[in-house]
Amino acid sequence: MPDTMEVYTGIEVTVEHVSTLANGGARFDITAEDGRKWQIDLTRGGESEVVTTWRDGTLADLDVPDWLDDVTARLVQQ
Repeated sequence: MPDTMEVYTGIEVTVEHVSTLANGGARFDITAEDGRKWQIDLTRGGESEVVTTWRDGTLADLDVPDWLDDVTARLVQQ
């Protein structure tokens, strides 16, 4: 079930757990309210890697926003 969180810039993002990875990490979809979406792999140690990105449901080459580190830090603490 997706969770919603507000990041320090004031925007809300939706975070959804997609799957558990073989190395013990997890894959998440992170969607901003403006339609941008990042799928990331997050290790247990807190390292993240962007797998793919979308804009309004279409594959797109998106920059990683500064607030993504805030989101991944919160996910590691959960």
